[in-house]
Amino acid sequence: MLEGTDQWTAGFEMGRLDQQLAALILRDRKVGLTIRSVNGEQAAAIARRHGYGLDLRPVEEPGHVWAVFSPEP
Repeated sequence: MLEGTDQWTAGFEMGRLDQQLAALILRDRKVGLTIRSVNGEQAAAIARRHGYGLDLRPVEEPGHVWAVFSPEP
């Protein structure tokens, strides 16, 4: 469970992700960005709501993953 500043940071990051996916004009393309690994489940839920699948890949930065959002048919 996240506490204090971590909760705020998670909320901010996921709110920004929600806005970015909602604003995409070219929905037939993959979108990738780095997110904190603790937000993986929330990112997957947001992706589904906007019609995307999510693939998480490791990156060198500890505590983070590369999130690839792909349009679902």
